[in-house]
Amino acid sequence: MEPFVYQHMSKVPYFSLEHWKWEFPNVVAGFSARLPHEDRNDRNYALHIGQDQSQVLQNRRKLVEQLGFSLESWTCGTQIHETQIAVVTASDRGKGATEQETAFSNTDGLITQERQLFLASFYADCVPLFVYCPDTGFIGVAHAGWRGTVAQMASRLVEKLTAQGSSTHNLRIAIGPSIGGCCYIVDDHVMKPIRQLFPMAESQKEFVKQVDEGLYQLDLKKLNQQIFLREGIRPEHLIVSKWCTSCDQQYFYSYRRDRGDTGRMVAWIAKK
Repeated sequence: MEPFVYQHMSKVPYFSLEHWKWEFPNVVAGFSARLPHEDRNDRNYALHIGQDQSQVLQNRRKLVEQLGFSLESWTCGTQIHETQIAVVTASDRGKGATEQETAFSNTDGLITQERQLFLASFYADCVPLFVYCPDTGFIGVAHAGWRGTVAQMASRLVEKLTAQGSSTHNLRIAIGPSIGGCCYIVDDHVMKPIRQLFPMAESQKEFVKQVDEGLYQLDLKKLNQQIFLREGIRPEHLIVSKWCTSCDQQYFYSYRRDRGDTGRMVAWIAKK
């Protein structure tokens, strides 16, 4: 069953991570959406793409308040497609909420034990990684495009959490909506580091399929899934969305489909 469910009765469109909602009612996690009639930037949540910042802040405020939080709790990083992960404390609350300059610098992952702290991360095809550890109370979200994926953001996330005392066998992982293997075509430049990670990937066709000379369909969600499994995450604790940000254009922005001229969605996780 699809773990990310569209909340069609909501004033602000979004997908809720329903699978965790019932098991862990104090955890709020999800992924933003657009409405079919909206412009390519109307539901943008990122300050770094040059849109009117007052509109971005209005979008953020409406979303967090609908979810039961305040804009002052919104905490984020400036993402650079690498694997830096910040441990967010109470004193960091609100970094990047209203100004890009105050966000965590060069940071693609955030984890925290704090309540009422809204961790946010931005997307337009890349893979959102959500994590919750029931035994330590840590939550987290991380951004993994192809560069972050082959740099093993998934592994870095597990390592960061276990260094904080979390047990790998207790970690819950959710891989959110992103561009799917159906739409993501890459060349040998991208495939070279993937072959180093998984030498048998092409023959097994679990997440990559050659479609032409030097061209491949790549499923980044499944690739991240395999990295998490290799790190010791239990299969029953790992869920993966089937939503494709390129195919399902009525709901999502897509950098590749829209040729770079598009807004950014937000993935979030917080504890009440």
